[in-house]
This record gives sequence, structure tokens and C-alpha cells, in this order.
Amino acid sequence: MSTGASTRTPWPVAALTLFTASTFLSVTTEMLPTGLLSSMSRDLHSSEARVGILVTGYALMVALFAAPLGRATARVRRRTLFIGALAGYAASNVLMAAATVYPVAAAARLMGGLTHGLFWAMLAGYIARMVDPARLGRAMTVVFTGGTMAILLGVPAGTALGVAIGWRSAFVVLAGVSLLLVLIGWRILPDLPGADTADDLSLLQVLRTPAVTVVVLTTAVTMLGFFSFFTYISPFLQHAGLSEAAVSPTLLGYGLAGAVGLFLAGLLIDKRPRVGMLGGITLLTGALGLLAVGHRSPAVAVVGACLAGMALNSLAIGVQAATLRAAPPGATDTASALNASAFNLGIGGGALAGGAVLTTSGVGALPLVAAVLTGIGLLGVAYGRRNGFPATVPL
Repeated sequence: MSTGASTRTPWPVAALTLFTASTFLSVTTEMLPTGLLSSMSRDLHSSEARVGILVTGYALMVALFAAPLGRATARVRRRTLFIGALAGYAASNVLMAAATVYPVAAAARLMGGLTHGLFWAMLAGYIARMVDPARLGRAMTVVFTGGTMAILLGVPAGTALGVAIGWRSAFVVLAGVSLLLVLIGWRILPDLPGADTADDLSLLQVLRTPAVTVVVLTTAVTMLGFFSFFTYISPFLQHAGLSEAAVSPTLLGYGLAGAVGLFLAGLLIDKRPRVGMLGGITLLTGALGLLAVGHRSPAVAVVGACLAGMALNSLAIGVQAATLRAAPPGATDTASALNASAFNLGIGGGALAGGAVLTTSGVGALPLVAAVLTGIGLLGVAYGRRNGFPATVPL
């Protein structure tokens, strides 16, 4: 007598390990300039604020082009496309390391942003074709561990390397890692085809699918809220009474709590996805509300930041898995690209919105505004009981 387990697709350990390493590379590449602003500013003869725009511009490129790139490359074979994205990271990091003036650095980051959009537009769909639907969430959890480790280890290690022997060396190392992953990926990844022409839907058709609409809008408003606060977490923590030296350990606690959130999401995402989403977004909104009320307390600031980190990582998994499950047949890559655009629209828009709040109302108002926006995201999850965020995984 056969069982469901015996007919499952084998767990693609090697491919998932490579994907995890690739997300580590991706997130480290995106965020590394935040730790090297001062040295990059000196070498590029630009202000720190101007160098900071390299991060915002990177996110903006992802927000604008992830969905169109996903659409334009829908028929390209998945291994070829994935290898191309890794090669794009290598090229952008080499150009960044070679930059001696700001315009060249900006061009490198714009190239990196386009690559990043393509990478995240196709990654989830590629994973979805390798694993059973019942284990998709767990596969995504494994892969997203790479992003968490990038925040915990990749960016700090790259920053330390850049401070010790020059910021350019950090980008050279990232380029080398990219090329190594290209070689490994070409050998071990399955050469799966792109989308079938018969199932090729337009971006608008996919976005207008009720379930996709709910998930994408929930992602956008929730990330807009969170990053309107998190972009300015350093000045907020100091406003709450922490010393500048205490900011780094607090951010480490934030990252470790995020790892816990990732683990908890993995337990729920394939069995009770709605519970996981409701729990994560409620925790995030509550943590921001706690920070708004106790914004003068160092202890509250540390606890609230850690709770927010735990919640955000669980939500990142939840919305990605929900997007894949909400996508019409044959449109998982397009839906995933739309969600990647929404996520990065939240990152870039959140930085702008938080800056406006900071200027007009002060740093203490940031978590309140963020909590209102994530609260709207909570309403989106509640509304999506039938479309977008169902109680069980449809098989």
C-alpha cells in the first residue's frame, strides 16, 4: 500500500542549499553600502547622504523593474536565467569595486538593482517547480535563511573587511562568490523550461486576480509601514536613551529574533498559513505600538525592536508563499515578480515616508505611523480569508 510520502518529489537538498547561498549573496550585496558609507563617501568625494541614495536607488530599481523583467523573461529556461542573475551580481560588484567617482558607483548599483529584481522575480517560482505544494513553505523558509544570515553575518563581515583593507575589497569578494555560485549552479541545478505560451498572462491580468491583488497590496502597505520606521532605527534607539555603542548589539538581537521568527514561520507555513500570517502581522503591529508608547524607554526600545524583527521575518515567508499559491496556473513567476516589486516599493517608499515624518514630527512619531500602516496590512490579511490568505494550503 502506497502512502502520500512515498509519491513525494525528492527533497532537492543541493539546489536549495545553492539558493540559500544565493539569497545570502543577494541581500549582502544590497545592504553592504549601509555599513561602509563613511569610507565610500571619502573615496567617492560625496556626502554620506548621497552615498546612502545608492541603497534607496537600488530598491527603487527592484520596485520598478522586477515585474517587467519577470514578464519579459518568463519563457527563458530557469537555470539559464538564474545563472544570468548570478553573473549580473558579479558584474555589478566588479564595477562597484572599480568605481572612483560617484556616477560609476551609481551605475553599478543600478545594474545591481536590475539584477536583484530579476533574481527575486524568478527565484520563488523556480523553487515551486522543484518541491511538492505541501512543502513549498518549508522550502521557502530554508532559502530565506540565507537572507537572515546576510543581515547577521554577511553585512557585518563585509563591513569589517571593508574597514580593515578597503571597501572595494568587500565588493571584490562578493563578485568572486557570485562567480563560484555560477559554476556550481551550472552543474547542479535542474534545467527547467520557462512558462508555456498558453499560460502566458499579462502583468495586469495576474495583478487583477483577486487573491494576488490582496497579497500584493498587503505586502506593499505592510513593508511601507515597517521600513518607514526601520530605516531610521538607529536615531530612534538613541532617542530612546541607548548609547551609540549599544545600537549594534540591539541590531544583532533584532537579527537573532528574526531567525527565531523564520523558524516559527517554517512550522506553520505549510499547515496553518493563515494563523502564521495573522500572528506575524499582529505581532509586528503590536511591537510598533509598544515602541510608540514607550519611545523614551531603552528597555522598551530593545524589546520592541527584537519583536519587530521576529515578526518581519515570519511575514516575509508568509507573503511569498501566499503569492505563489494565489497565482493563476502558469503565472507563478509573474505573481512572484509583482510581490518583489511591492516589497521593494515598501522599502523605498518607507524610507521616503519615514524621512518626511522625521522632519515634520520627530523621531518619536515614527513607530506610531508605522503601526497604523501595518495595521492596514492586518486588515488585508483579515479580508483575504478566502482570497489570498486561506486557512489551509490548497492542494
